[in-house]
Amino acid sequence: MEHNFYVVGENRGLAFLLNNIKYILWFLIIIIAALSGVIAFLHYTGIQNQEQFKLQIDQEKTRSNSLISKLKKSSQQDSEWELQILSQSSKQKKLKEQQESLIYQQGKELSEIKSILGQREQVVQQFQLEKKSTQVQINNLQLKVRSLKQQRLSEQASLTESKTENKNVQTKISELKAVISKLEQKNKKIKQKSSSPVSAVKKRKPLIIDNPIITVEKLKIASKGTRVSVSYSLTNKSKDLQRGRTGMYLSSKKNLENDIAFRRQTSIPYKIKRYRVISRKFTKVKPGTFIRILIWNEKNKLIFDEAHPIKR
Repeated sequence: MEHNFYVVGENRGLAFLLNNIKYILWFLIIIIAALSGVIAFLHYTGIQNQEQFKLQIDQEKTRSNSLISKLKKSSQQDSEWELQILSQSSKQKKLKEQQESLIYQQGKELSEIKSILGQREQVVQQFQLEKKSTQVQINNLQLKVRSLKQQRLSEQASLTESKTENKNVQTKISELKAVISKLEQKNKKIKQKSSSPVSAVKKRKPLIIDNPIITVEKLKIASKGTRVSVSYSLTNKSKDLQRGRTGMYLSSKKNLENDIAFRRQTSIPYKIKRYRVISRKFTKVKPGTFIRILIWNEKNKLIFDEAHPIKR
């Protein structure tokens, strides 16, 4: 049954409220229900958010634990790397010590080689002094022969001395001639020894310098099987100090006319006032090969080029 309220007077608003109170109550009930639903939804979503936060916290903990484990592994790897670096540094120290010992040994060998070269130079100087002394003796004997000849002429001119004296003088002259011939033969042998035993088989095209300042003397080529050792005296004909480079190369007969380019790696530097002995050894030398000797001056200009055969 519907209840109708009637208000006496002119208050229409109150009459409207009283007539529509049922609808107002229902509207209030609906609002309360909606608010309770919203509160329940918010409570439910809050619970879900808390669970999600817990899950995120757990994930962050697992990530932090994994990062800690990775950091521990990286620290172990760093320690291993440091150990490797220490071992490598110790190896480098050992290699450095070995290199220093090798350098010291090489220095010793170089000093020995220098002493040997000094001894050889002393021997050559003694040989030259002997040669000079023999030449002085020959000159003195020649002077004596001349004086004896003059005496003989004076004796023949004067005719005062006897024939016996003339015979004695002649015998003395013959003896002196024999001595002179012996000394001359000895001097020839010395010159032959001092001259180069190997003659150049073929010269290249004429160089610009007709009479080079630096030449090759006392060339010696010794072969044993496929091994060949070469030595020569690099002689300075001028009175000034000369600098440059020289080199020995193996060449076939076909390649004798080919140019050899200047290279510091395959050439030997020289700085000589008089002469210097140059030597080198070759291995696995084929038959028919030539030894080619080249000399460059201080401006790397070729001033000497000769080829010599290898006699077996």
